[in-house]
Amino acid sequence: MKNAVNKVGVTFGIVLAIYFTLFNCVLFFTDKTLLANTFAGFFNIAIIIIFGVITIYNARKKAGGYVTFREAFTPYFIAIVIGLTVNYVLYNILFNVVDPSAKEVLGKQLYEMLVKTLDGSGLAPEQIAEQLKKAKESNPFALQSQLFLWAGSILRYSILGLLLAAIFKNKSEFAQPHPEVNHDVDTDFNKDHK
Repeated sequence: MKNAVNKVGVTFGIVLAIYFTLFNCVLFFTDKTLLANTFAGFFNIAIIIIFGVITIYNARKKAGGYVTFREAFTPYFIAIVIGLTVNYVLYNILFNVVDPSAKEVLGKQLYEMLVKTLDGSGLAPEQIAEQLKKAKESNPFALQSQLFLWAGSILRYSILGLLLAAIFKNKSEFAQPHPEVNHDVDTDFNKDHK
């Protein structure tokens, strides 16, 4: 049963990876700036939540309708790791191999978004200047930055997965099975009352 539940995670991880591949390629080859769009980000979050719920639901179904917290979380985690890993690998291929000049376009847009966010944040001008200086010096497309983003995404979505697993679990991992009572066995009580 454990393997069947984990296979659900692998299957949905592959489906999520295909989704990210199509989504990123369509946006990259039509309008690269959409990859930094807030709506696109929220859309991806919604898709991941939906995939997570469907993954846990299917794992529960595969397990006969009863799953522990671990049996609910494990396939979700597998699916998220596969999907997000493919997403970040593809992102790096698109921006570092296919069209390295796209980094400049998207980097400029991300910087402008940061300027707007900081202007409305109420921070002191010195703090805003310091944040903008750090942003100019950093490279969000560097491998180290991408690994940090990947790890952060896994952590964030794992926390969500823990909540979903807690909602979907309906069997305790610590519950002891009730011993079967065999009424055919003669007990001392039955012998005395025959």
